[in-house]
Amino acid sequence: MSFYGKFSEKDLIESYTNQIDYQGKPDKEIVEEILKRGTLEDFQAKIKAKNLFLAEQNRMIREIHSHYMNKLSKQDCLSLISSDLLPDKTIQFLVETKYNQIHQNVENLKVDSKTLINTVIGTVIASIISSIVIFVSLYNFIFLMVFNFFLLIPVYIINYWMIRLITGKTRENPAVFIGSFIATVLNCIYFFVLYQTIS
Repeated sequence: MSFYGKFSEKDLIESYTNQIDYQGKPDKEIVEEILKRGTLEDFQAKIKAKNLFLAEQNRMIREIHSHYMNKLSKQDCLSLISSDLLPDKTIQFLVETKYNQIHQNVENLKVDSKTLINTVIGTVIASIISSIVIFVSLYNFIFLMVFNFFLLIPVYIINYWMIRLITGKTRENPAVFIGSFIATVLNCIYFFVLYQTIS
């Protein structure tokens, strides 16, 4: 059995396409496997159909994005989009899925007063909690003092997840990103003050 003998049709198409893209021509072995399953013309026709399907899907996604940004409802969006290639069920699924994804991304990036207030609250709470976690860890495991600078990495991660939990937004949101950084700076200040107090 050849190397490509166990490949599914999808894997075979992907390998063939990659070889054309990067080598300019397919390997002899992959062509032999394709010919065992049918003709090269039929195989290439399947690739063309797949590319047309993907191009149509991408066109529709751009349309959905445009309609969303023009503040059209999901139903309006669905009524305006049509396709000669895709069945109605696929169009409906695509509109539902992509409309929701775009909405989530836009909402995630939004910096409004609620986000700012929650970020400030989250920054203070996160810096205090992460500092307590690190202080307790250092107290119980003195050997960690050697890695004190590298402890900023887990501190930053704790801060980020706390702020994310409070704001409901990810680090793609500028306020959350800045809040996580400020919380980590506050950790450094707490460490410095504690060190001065102990000294």
